[in-house]
Parts: sequence; structure tokens; C-alpha cells
Amino acid sequence: MKNFLKNIIFISLFMTLGLNADIKSDISTQFTTRLDAALQVVNNKELTKEQRNEGIIKAIKPMFDFELMAKLSIGRAWKKLDSSTKKEFIATYVKRMEKSYSNKIDEYTDEKVVIEDLKQPKPNKAVLITYLASKNDKLTMYYKFYHPKKPKPNKDEWLIYDVVIAGVSIIKADRAQFSEVLKSHDINYLMEQMKK
Repeated sequence: MKNFLKNIIFISLFMTLGLNADIKSDISTQFTTRLDAALQVVNNKELTKEQRNEGIIKAIKPMFDFELMAKLSIGRAWKKLDSSTKKEFIATYVKRMEKSYSNKIDEYTDEKVVIEDLKQPKPNKAVLITYLASKNDKLTMYYKFYHPKKPKPNKDEWLIYDVVIAGVSIIKADRAQFSEVLKSHDINYLMEQMKK
């Protein structure tokens, strides 16, 4: 009887977790592969800082949808922009994100990125819960992924559209900052500030 109950519990757990099992494996593998490639670049002491940054960006760019992040970060103001300004804003945002992310990875020392869990609130969305562990600290990071309806060229199957670090969403923080600037300045001023 005990074995029967154990089997029932195991099957129930498998059924509830099974839906996420393949996706969790896919996203976790994709994430660790990209991160490992970036860290290999960081640990190559023969490269210049510029070469390291380029290598880091090349390693991590396929798993980020920086273009979508740009649109989400500017919120309602996006609809008011003409097509050429939209392109320029995306290019400016992407450059800023690439520089910011590559600099953060380049500062990596002895920390370890640990994958803790994966949640799937919707069939096409997932949240990879990780933490950055060092000797004295533990920083929780949530990587928000979505699955595009159509594959994007040179991109992974699941793409990151936001990162929440210690409870702070990059998209929400940018949106608040950009919104504040746009209250008293135009989009060109905002882009100039982003370039700095």
C-alpha cells in the first residue's frame, strides 16, 4: 500500500512538473551555454578590454531581445515616434545595454551563477530564477524569457526580455527614468543622454 501511494504521489508530481521539464532543460542549457561562453572570454587574459567586450556581446546577444526591451522601456511614447526615430532609439538602447551588460560580466571575479528554479506563468513565457553567489553575498536575479511566435534570425529559441536584479526590473527602472526625462525634453535629448 505504501509503495502504491508513493507511486501515485510520484506520478502526480511528474504530471504537474512534466509540462515544464523540457522547457526548463532547454532554457537552463541555453542560459548556461551562453554564460559559459561569455566567461571564457572574460578569463582570456590575452584579450584587450575592447576585445573582451566584443566577445562578451557576441556570446550573450543571441539570448536577449534587446529590440523588444527598447520598446518596453519607452512605454506609451513608442507609438508617438516615427519609423526612423524608432530605429535610432532601438540602436541607441541596444548599444547601451550591450555596453552595460558586457561591463558587468567583465567585472566578474569569483562569483558563481546558480540556477535555482524555473517558473512558467504562461505557455510562451518563463522566468529563470538564479542567484549570483560570492563569498560574502547572494544576489537573486530573475531572467524573464518569452518564446517568439516565429524564430528570430541569429537568436535563441527562448529570449530574455527583462532582468529583475534584487527585486528591481531593468525595464521598469528604464521606463521610469525615460518617462521622467521625456516630461521636459524630447526624444533626441533622451538618446543623447543614453549615449553618454
